Amino acid sequence: MPENRRARAAIVATVLALLVALFSVDYTVQRGDTLSRIAQEHGVSLQELIESNDLANPDLIFPGQTIVIPGSEVVHVVARGETLARIASQYGTTARDLAQANSLANPDLIRIGQEIVVSGSAGSRSTGGSSSTAPPANNPGSRSGNYHVVKSGDTLASIAKQYGVSEASIRTANGIVGDTVFTGTRLWLDGPGFVAAGTPGTTTYTVKSGDRLNDIAARHATTVSKLVEINGIKNPNVIRSGQVLTVPSGASWVCPVGPASFFNDWGFPRSGGRYHEGNDLFTSRGTPVRAPVAGEVEFIVGTIGGNQFNLYGVDGARYLGSHMASFEGSNRTVAAGEIVGYVGTSGNAQGTSPHLHFGIYLNGQAVNPYPTLLQFGCKR
Repeated sequence: MPENRRARAAIVATVLALLVALFSVDYTVQRGDTLSRIAQEHGVSLQELIESNDLANPDLIFPGQTIVIPGSEVVHVVARGETLARIASQYGTTARDLAQANSLANPDLIRIGQEIVVSGSAGSRSTGGSSSTAPPANNPGSRSGNYHVVKSGDTLASIAKQYGVSEASIRTANGIVGDTVFTGTRLWLDGPGFVAAGTPGTTTYTVKSGDRLNDIAARHATTVSKLVEINGIKNPNVIRSGQVLTVPSGASWVCPVGPASFFNDWGFPRSGGRYHEGNDLFTSRGTPVRAPVAGEVEFIVGTIGGNQFNLYGVDGARYLGSHMASFEGSNRTVAAGEIVGYVGTSGNAQGTSPHLHFGIYLNGQAVNPYPTLLQFGCKR
């Protein structure tokens, strides 16, 4: 190849490399990734990733989530009805800064399809006006959307009226059972709700004082003979309090720690501007933690959640349990009710009463576990 042609080829390759470096600002989380590993692979610090993505819990990332790699430009494509102020709010910046960065003579005049450059780690690339990254700075947590932080005197009715939404949508989005809302709680104004349906198989039942086998069988729509058979019971008239029985079920969903003490603390404020995306289930230290459904379980260790399990359930939901004392086994396929760990106070729960922080996620969106936990009798 002639020298000048090689030179031109080298220049083209360099330009292409620079273009790739300039606009490759997003990373899609793969199963098994950790934030520290992503930071190391992209040559940035863990703290830069946390701040750039407004991650309330750096130990909690999920497959398919988009992580912004800081230090590059971000391009937003203007969609119908958008204003510069709305775009600025989406990326945690100001309309004035965007106007200056893009040399806009008239910040009130932008057109559909126009590319707006957002500097550095203010956000991620977006098309059609929808963000593909974590929520902006004023919207902490792993779920995005419109929300309201409850003030003294607020009611579901007054919040719904204030934003022009229905009470039903707020109830659904936050798993609210009853009418009580707590001051300081973050409530989503809309979004998905979820009550697990369970998966075919078996569930477990812990015998209580006064229980009889025929009562347990009737309660679970099965027979005494079936319970005797699958539990190897020699005398059906003799069962003891605390005994764990395997119970056949057409749609089983297993309480992660059996009967526990908890209430609907979804959305409660936490340190560092975080909000609670789950329920804390209080029980004795060392209580077995069980897989709610069958699926693939992975174990991770983080500074906030401590010893945690991620269960990718066959029902399409992802289940999270944090602050465990220890794991049971290694990453594997588990059946509903199989032990995956033991209750403790690891991570930032040290010094608190032993409990399991329990969360449910659908397509990366946190949903309140409370209705499911009530549905399957997990409350003590």
